[in-house]
Amino acid sequence: MIKHVATCMSQNAVECMDLLRALSDENRQKIIMLFAKHKELCANDIASRFTLSRPAVSHHLNLMKRAGALKARKDGKEIYYSFNKPYVIDLLKSLIKSMESCC
Repeated sequence: MIKHVATCMSQNAVECMDLLRALSDENRQKIIMLFAKHKELCANDIASRFTLSRPAVSHHLNLMKRAGALKARKDGKEIYYSFNKPYVIDLLKSLIKSMESCC
């Protein structure tokens, strides 16, 4: 039982760290804020709103996707991204619960 709890906490901690790391960059925060006004955007739409290069924007998008903050769907050659709000909120809530119970 203790090993199971430790494993779950470790997995949750890793997911939280990945998400927090992905959201720690100012450019990524600005990208996330775009989704407040737009349900879905492609990389070119996002890149057009920044002074970053298209490869730099793609790097940020991929990092956030791997962390679970963004969902991606392919339509032809274009990939459309959307904010994975339920996942982010649930993970942050679990972080708060963990902090309340242990700290």
